[in-house]
Amino acid sequence: MNSERPKSKPPITFLIICGVALLYGLFARLLFASRAFENYGSIVSWSFICVLPFAFGALVTFLGFKLVGPSTFWRIGAPFIVITLAFFISIITDLEAILCVIVAIPIMAPSAMIGGIIMAFLLKKSSGNLQVSFIAFLPFLSAPIENIWQKPHQQVAITDTIEIDATPEQVWAKIVSVPAIQLEELPSQWIYLLDFPKPIAAEIDHHAVGGKRLATFERDVSFFEVVTEFKPNKKLSFTIEADPEFIPHTAFDQHIIVGGRFYDVLNGSYTIETTKTGCKLILTSNHRLSTPFNSYAGVWSKWTMNQIQNSILTVIKNRAESSTSF
Repeated sequence: MNSERPKSKPPITFLIICGVALLYGLFARLLFASRAFENYGSIVSWSFICVLPFAFGALVTFLGFKLVGPSTFWRIGAPFIVITLAFFISIITDLEAILCVIVAIPIMAPSAMIGGIIMAFLLKKSSGNLQVSFIAFLPFLSAPIENIWQKPHQQVAITDTIEIDATPEQVWAKIVSVPAIQLEELPSQWIYLLDFPKPIAAEIDHHAVGGKRLATFERDVSFFEVVTEFKPNKKLSFTIEADPEFIPHTAFDQHIIVGGRFYDVLNGSYTIETTKTGCKLILTSNHRLSTPFNSYAGVWSKWTMNQIQNSILTVIKNRAESSTSF
């Protein structure tokens, strides 16, 4: 087992190893997402995002060493290639959203490679049969243990600002109600290239505290807002309610449904500050994160919301600075 000289690697052998690993990964993915397993674990967990790819990589290396022979390729390269293939298949089959895959790759790909390295080390000491069996079951054993601990809640405030060459009155008129946004009005943002729903409009029933504001996005996504602060030409604040049962499940990936167990948008506010050249518009939103890795999730949440908020601010800026009526 100390030899690093691999045997011949016919394509069919690699395909068989890929098939076995992918079936293992698919079984785990479906089980972790099933209602039958929801009391024991979930996809948004360390067991799934870290332990499972570790086991996945170990399995690939074990099969490669057994069927082909020890080599650096089967220790490091193959786990990375096969899990990358799994990501690609999950996207083209709509099993996962592109954004979720992008978020997962920085953790899952290295975990798979570490699993391969450790399995290669274990195979130098023994046959590895018992070890690979234990590692393959490890994600399903760790998930119920991890699930005992309640997911921590963390609130995150995300703020974006834009300078507008217009009066506070002109800006205020564009934020209280937002008539239908045309596609050409929205700036190009990575988040929309990743198929995130684009904002469409916002309507308010009456201009006062207690007024109800309806914000709509593509794919029938709606957010119900209640005005909590109404200071004309200065500040508009509102609570945000998203009903997960109302939002179509095709609009977002199931792990990032707004109002769900892992993520929610709580409230928002527009603040107008007068400047020498016009005014400054500040958009702030507060979010709830309830994952085992809030710090990491918070980075992606901030990036996503910065893109969305900046695109909305850009629309308001262009409309306020233009003499065109919308």
